Amino acid sequence: MKNEAINRFIFEAVLIDPINDIILKLKNKEFRDCDIKWLNGKLYKFTAVAAETLGVKFPEIQLISNDGVLNDYTTTRFIEAFTTLLNYFKSF
Repeated sequence: MKNEAINRFIFEAVLIDPINDIILKLKNKEFRDCDIKWLNGKLYKFTAVAAETLGVKFPEIQLISNDGVLNDYTTTRFIEAFTTLLNYFKSF
């Protein structure tokens, strides 16, 4: 029981809380165009962790274009992707 609580705390601190923070900041429009590459990196890393939990090797791909602007369309795509990951990690 004690190990389970510790594991859950780590899981929340490393995955759930950071993803929640990113989603909140995306919704509040706190990111800029120059943050697209950083957001893509975070999205890739969290997706790779999710894939690993499923026993799947996640390939080297670009999830969302690093070029361009962080407009409503791109922001919505990031929010949808991070929300999907958040829901997946919360299901553990």
